[in-house]
Amino acid sequence: MNTKAISTALIAFLLASCEQGTVYRQPSDIVFPDSNVSYSRHVEPLLRLACTFSGCHSSQDQLPLDSYTALFQTPGLVIVGRPDLSRLNQVLEGRLSHPPVFQHRITENHRRGMATWVREGAQNN
Repeated sequence: MNTKAISTALIAFLLASCEQGTVYRQPSDIVFPDSNVSYSRHVEPLLRLACTFSGCHSSQDQLPLDSYTALFQTPGLVIVGRPDLSRLNQVLEGRLSHPPVFQHRITENHRRGMATWVREGAQNN
């Protein structure tokens, strides 16, 4: 392998490593891509920072959102491929009522990103 190929591979590896090791401190730090939304890099951090803080929707709650598995334990919460029918998306979009605790933390990018994640198959990636 030549020096240019090695340099290119090293740069790609470092960029990928940086993204996976990102520590989000608040929901506004999270920016969803237009496609290839990742549960571990986008969805989980958003839910953790916007929905499971202070005991809300944590594993002790009746409707936990703190793990991938938990999202599928409540029928209708996430309907793979159908963000329009998924209750989680309906709440994030304001179509279903919810106490106004998190709305100021959710951006339009987050709403679109969560819908994209569901549309793309709601994968645990």
